[in-house]
Amino acid sequence: MKRSQKRILSISIILIVVLLVVGYMKFFNGTGIYLSTGMKKTELVKVDGNVGYTFEANLLMSDAKKQYEKIFGTDVWNQQINGISFADYTKDQIRSKMIRIQCMNVYAEEKGVVLSRDEKEAVSHAVDEYMAGLTETQIDALSITKDKLNDMFTDFAVAQRVYNDMISVMNIEVSSDDARVIDILYLCTESQDDINKAKTELAAGSSFYTVVNKYNTGDKYEYELKRGEMNEAFEKAAFNLKSGETSDVIEVDGKYYLIKCTSDNDKVKTEVNKTTLLSQKQLEQFNETFEEYESKIYVEWNNSQWEKMQVSANEVYGVNFEEIFNQYLK
Repeated sequence: MKRSQKRILSISIILIVVLLVVGYMKFFNGTGIYLSTGMKKTELVKVDGNVGYTFEANLLMSDAKKQYEKIFGTDVWNQQINGISFADYTKDQIRSKMIRIQCMNVYAEEKGVVLSRDEKEAVSHAVDEYMAGLTETQIDALSITKDKLNDMFTDFAVAQRVYNDMISVMNIEVSSDDARVIDILYLCTESQDDINKAKTELAAGSSFYTVVNKYNTGDKYEYELKRGEMNEAFEKAAFNLKSGETSDVIEVDGKYYLIKCTSDNDKVKTEVNKTTLLSQKQLEQFNETFEEYESKIYVEWNNSQWEKMQVSANEVYGVNFEEIFNQYLK
């Protein structure tokens, strides 16, 4: 329940989503993957003639390594997530992203989706900025050229275009109440006797801050609450409060709480949350729709080359592919 714990959880979720997302696209793959020995060592994935290369994986690994080590430190690669090392988990997500990009480009070819003149110009600017951020030694080591990088940015831009076209016809809504963000103060104790004393003092006119300082078992007592973040009983009590009201005692997992609502609808934060929830719902609907198409596609993967690549050992470059992509093409 503590705010610090919620922040740690939120940061972890956000980082994983960032790794999976370009714009609003989540790249995972529901397609059967066929390992291939008939691919060049510079090739990682083939989908109906479309190819993703090892240098592309290097660029994505650079982004991931820089991002995660900045937040969690270099030991992050030894941590576990869902029963596997974080290094392997991250690597799997990069592979899935590369496969999804190529599948979306095959779909684009079938549907006649192409980039506009402005989008092609944006790709060119993105390529120039990325190349300018690499050293000559890095360019040689990656065997990268402007043409190859142009193809990578173009593949991602086409995938973005496919995604935008598909979600534009979806009829998805998010209500203001579902997106409502409230601001609360809360007091937590492990003693029923203490929580009752706190309730009595509040009823007698003591300020919430005074009572919190006297009885609260943690060091956090302020929280910006969205639906789905807390225990159901805690959340129900909080969202039923009007600004200025204080709840009755709530028991959750052997702890006791009093909640005071300082704002029952932070309108600016609610609108931001509404946009976020809408994007999440669009993403979920897109994935459901695209997976049906994707499941019929033959995907070749160069596992022998992939096994030699490690996120933790990848060089970190002075530029970020995804940041530049979002700057010019999101």
